[in-house]
Amino acid sequence: MIKQHQPDNDRSDLMINPSPKERLIIRIDAKRKQQAAEVAESLGTDLPNVVNMFLEQMIKEKALPFTPGRFKEKSELDEALDDIRAGRTTEFSNVDELFKYLHDLEKSADD
Repeated sequence: MIKQHQPDNDRSDLMINPSPKERLIIRIDAKRKQQAAEVAESLGTDLPNVVNMFLEQMIKEKALPFTPGRFKEKSELDEALDDIRAGRTTEFSNVDELFKYLHDLEKSADD
């Protein structure tokens, strides 16, 4: 909204009213907040500005502005695929050899 107080051409009396602001309340670990504030300060800004920049970028990209990562334990399938890629496989010429191999593995696990 632009509001003009005097009818002359003096632009210094225009008041620009930006869109209304809303408060975002989040819970965050105190140590994490302090560390983030220090990083923001080292970049010449503050946490509210960083959050606004993050949200603006998320809206612009219609996605998170980073690739989320997480610690992931390897599944048995991932480990098996790693073994295959590394050539750690056993070949069998028939089903009887496979079952004997599996039986021997089971027997050695019981020992």
